[in-house]
Amino acid sequence: MNLAAEAATASTPFLALEVIGTIAFAVSGVMAAARARMDWLGAAVLALVVAIGGGTLRDVLLGQLPVAWLERSWPVFVAVGTAIVMLVILRIWPHAHLESSTPILIADAAGLSAFVIVGTQIGLDAQLTPFLAVMLGVLTGVGGGMLRDLLTGNRPVVLVGQIYAVAGIAGGAWFALLEGMGAPTQITVWTSVAMVFAIRIVAIRRDWNLPSALPADSSRDSTS
Repeated sequence: MNLAAEAATASTPFLALEVIGTIAFAVSGVMAAARARMDWLGAAVLALVVAIGGGTLRDVLLGQLPVAWLERSWPVFVAVGTAIVMLVILRIWPHAHLESSTPILIADAAGLSAFVIVGTQIGLDAQLTPFLAVMLGVLTGVGGGMLRDLLTGNRPVVLVGQIYAVAGIAGGAWFALLEGMGAPTQITVWTSVAMVFAIRIVAIRRDWNLPSALPADSSRDSTS
């Protein structure tokens, strides 16, 4: 039995986060699939992969097998159901996915925010140190998005300078700190989620990026 995942999602806030994260990542998967000109089956598969990818990575790293969604199948049904609804919406508004990448980024930020906190809590329940629990939470949050980007032929957002994993680290660390101080669960959870989401959205709006491995001039010189 997947004890860590079961323990972390037994209470209402964490179950709500799992639902939010699953829906949000499924939405981002369908919209990314539409931009990549995938068919309906491809879009549904991508939505499912994005929604369960981070949690699968988390459970494998913890040695919690079978992974959570094989024991509790509702995330699969939620992801596929969300994909079907989104495909109908895109059928009604066929150019909505082409107008702006903002909806994908917002959905992705919501999924990241939810799954980072769920993953961090599961890490703490598995008796990891706070540092490792936060890292596990970040991997849970970014895993699905990385798969989405790779399967649609794009470089993963987390690797190309955007303030993405950093937002997860900040929120996960805040969560671990409040949890260690014994703060009320509702405050701990929702302030941490809000922190991840706010940092990510502000970074998108203001185009905040981490420095690249090479200065811009060096990159141009190496290709000349």
